Amino acid sequence: MDSYETILGRMKGKYRELSGYEVPEMSDIDIRMKVLAGEIYSGEINLDFVKRQLLPTTATGEFLDNHASDRGLTRLPAVKASGTVQFYVNAPNPNDIFIPQGTIVSSGGRYPVRYSTDEGVTLAHGTDVVSAPCSAISGGVNGNAAAGTVNNLITGVAGIDRVTNLYPIQGGCDAESDEELRARILRSYKTISNGVNEAYYESLALSVEGVTSASVVAGERGEGTVNIYIRSQRLPSTPELVNRVRILVSQKRGLNTDIMVFPAEDVEFDVGVEVKLKPGYSIDVVTQNIRNSINTMLDCTPTGESVYENHIGQAIMNSEGVSDYNWLGNYRNMCAVEPGEFAVLGDLEVVEAEV
Repeated sequence: MDSYETILGRMKGKYRELSGYEVPEMSDIDIRMKVLAGEIYSGEINLDFVKRQLLPTTATGEFLDNHASDRGLTRLPAVKASGTVQFYVNAPNPNDIFIPQGTIVSSGGRYPVRYSTDEGVTLAHGTDVVSAPCSAISGGVNGNAAAGTVNNLITGVAGIDRVTNLYPIQGGCDAESDEELRARILRSYKTISNGVNEAYYESLALSVEGVTSASVVAGERGEGTVNIYIRSQRLPSTPELVNRVRILVSQKRGLNTDIMVFPAEDVEFDVGVEVKLKPGYSIDVVTQNIRNSINTMLDCTPTGESVYENHIGQAIMNSEGVSDYNWLGNYRNMCAVEPGEFAVLGDLEVVEAEV
């Protein structure tokens, strides 16, 4: 696509060629040319945008959603993390204390995450603790919390002294990104679901809220058997999620088909790379950019699919601030996995290349 300056220069060059004169600066013809060149440039931008939305390989946003709809797919929404929190009193209370549904608690730190209790519970008199189910107020992986990190009582409850979570709060997933959805669309062209094949069971598994990757293996336990391996976004699948998938596929399975659902096993791999930085970037910032880029690539990689150096290298070059890279020799920089496994990034060592 031509730049505004290129278009304007070409117009002025043609004027000079036909008239024998330069276009006088700020003359009427100069102003007209600049306005026209701007409109032509704007039109080319719009045309280029439309061209990119015509194919699923380059479409974005709602246009990519339309391509997904043509394949019977929808973008996976963000999922709220859920778990339980425990409310305490410092000494057994002589009266019952009711903790209503919608009581707000939060994690600590610079960016606290808020959670809401899903039902009302009563801390009975003579006891000092009661548990309540809770969910993150907003969907996304940020809602996942380690045990003991949700300690702030935002909604005051008379008599309650403190709150915590004895167990991790899990299951939160971000909404499916353009690249993740694009990968699913392109896979749908390669293997078309027919109601009984692997693609059919994969689509069933992915239709369950919280499942972001699935792999289907037929015949692994013998003829007529199907194994489905599932995973949540950057988090092993919980037993509750596995059970929800199991219930759905058991209702929609083919006749005489023995189906089992398993959580995919994470397989960590380490990456070591020497990078040449673009001007203005620090090694710490670029290291985080590389980590984010590799994790995004892995999010688009199906369960059971190996990750090789060329995949990781492309993710590194897509990282903001990187102009070139070389592998550090003491790392494999790849991860070969089996059908029921999922590649996840372990240690990442990034060093700056000497100038």
